[in-house]
Amino acid sequence: MDLRQIRYFITVAEELNITRAAEKLHLSQPPLSRALMELEDELGCALFTRGKRHLTLTAEGLAFKRRGEQLLTLVDMTKTEISEMQNGISGTLYIGHVDSNGPTLVAEWLASFKKLYPNVTYNLWCGNVDDLTDRLKSGLIDLAITMTPTNYDLLDGFKVFSEDWVAIIPANAPLAKSKNEYITLEDLIDKDLIISSRRSREDEIRSWFKNFKKEPHFIVKTAHSSNAAKLVNKDLGIALFPASVAKNISSGAKVIIKKISPTINVDYMLSWDNERHPNALASKFIAHIKDMYGISKS
Repeated sequence: MDLRQIRYFITVAEELNITRAAEKLHLSQPPLSRALMELEDELGCALFTRGKRHLTLTAEGLAFKRRGEQLLTLVDMTKTEISEMQNGISGTLYIGHVDSNGPTLVAEWLASFKKLYPNVTYNLWCGNVDDLTDRLKSGLIDLAITMTPTNYDLLDGFKVFSEDWVAIIPANAPLAKSKNEYITLEDLIDKDLIISSRRSREDEIRSWFKNFKKEPHFIVKTAHSSNAAKLVNKDLGIALFPASVAKNISSGAKVIIKKISPTINVDYMLSWDNERHPNALASKFIAHIKDMYGISKS
């Protein structure tokens, strides 16, 4: 198995058509088909189910596509790192970030870093903290903006931002009509709640209510905070998310934002794998972010 075969396979897996894949790869069909058959022979399984007009990935094909994409990403990252060592700061920085305020932070950082290093390009990936941790540990991203509770046993990093939790409430709910800008945990204990699907986040929110005799009722768990206002708008429940989520709520949404009392904070961290020293480009980026926030570089 070689990288050429993997790249051929990924292209065919994306196109699901030998003719289109061959055109994209600037190959004739016979050598492409032969390369795929050799790959299947080596793996000892079929990667595609071949129909009259199109291909379908088998379960093994889906698994190999996922791993193949990771391998090619690692190859590209390795080339970038070697190039940096020879030619200075350039190449591609692979950054992951959480939802909520993650997109705003990363946009500000990239705009600032671009002024100093205009030849750097960026590859961004959004996910929850557990997803980001997996990608950091696998070497698929260099850095990530994570949120507390973060995986301190697996990651290094430092705090870059903090914000309060808020409740996003249907506009027609009695709690929304109160003139009080705050909502208490006691107000929430009997309500249907919409929260993040990350398990550690659920455990954290559950701990807020530990002094009550009743368990909070989580009616919806969602991986993306951008869904929160849409779910609330349909009167499914009250969403509990960091305050920055409100920035993405359209003006026409029928929701009300209230702060939670007592105040509960969430911290954002710039994180990296604690078992891998950041490469030259990532190290420059870390130093730049520390300068932006006045954080000691020791």
